[in-house]
Amino acid sequence: QDMTALNDGWFTEVFQDQGTAFSLQVKKKLHEEQTPFQKLEIYETETFGNLMVLDGCVMLTTRDNFLYHEMMTHPALFTHR
Repeated sequence: QDMTALNDGWFTEVFQDQGTAFSLQVKKKLHEEQTPFQKLEIYETETFGNLMVLDGCVMLTTRDNFLYHEMMTHPALFTHR
């Protein structure tokens, strides 16, 4: 069972089956809401900028969001003639 936790200023996403976890030190929670589709959380981290979490899963941070945007452009770039 995978899980997430916010303990002692750390957000941790645990992948029990893989024996791994990913943690980011958090300054504060900026936003939390339950949308019609998923739970959305935004945190301010110490070193990765803002962190977006959907349903307890890390989606992206300010520091690595360029990867997300770059991957979104590839289908359009590769299908353009």
